[in-house]
Amino acid sequence: MQARFHITERDYVRAGAVFARPTRRFWGALALFVVLGLGLAVWGPHHLRAAVVGGVAGGLIGGAVVRFGVQPWLLRRHYRQYKAIQQEQVVTLRDDGVHFTSADGEARLGWDRILKWRHSPDYVLIYPMPRLYYLVPATVVAQGFDLERLKDALARHVGPAV
Repeated sequence: MQARFHITERDYVRAGAVFARPTRRFWGALALFVVLGLGLAVWGPHHLRAAVVGGVAGGLIGGAVVRFGVQPWLLRRHYRQYKAIQQEQVVTLRDDGVHFTSADGEARLGWDRILKWRHSPDYVLIYPMPRLYYLVPATVVAQGFDLERLKDALARHVGPAV
């Protein structure tokens, strides 16, 4: 099973958001930090209360600015500079793994070489390394590529999506 696709700037930015999607561990740590900060602001020493509230608020606002402002801007800029990502890509699902081909090269990812994977309704991200992923857009379904079969194979051979 094979499909050809181009990764658009929009795909690149939205896939970057899937890549950066916080894990449950992150949300737990953030919740703990906010609860401890609010507890310190309410019951802590009087001279620290304003600093703690400012720190918690600043951290939350700063995180939101980075996530929804800086990160998309940087990803758009990276996409425009990264000419290879703009070329046609080919993904092939095989019994032994996933094969990616472009004008510049190819990658054969056996199931044992895939570290983890993520997905959203629009994308599947396949990670051979912690911060490097291959992107498969859901638009490949229009060419007859069975994206659900890819997800099932990833779940079976690699484990559940993170």
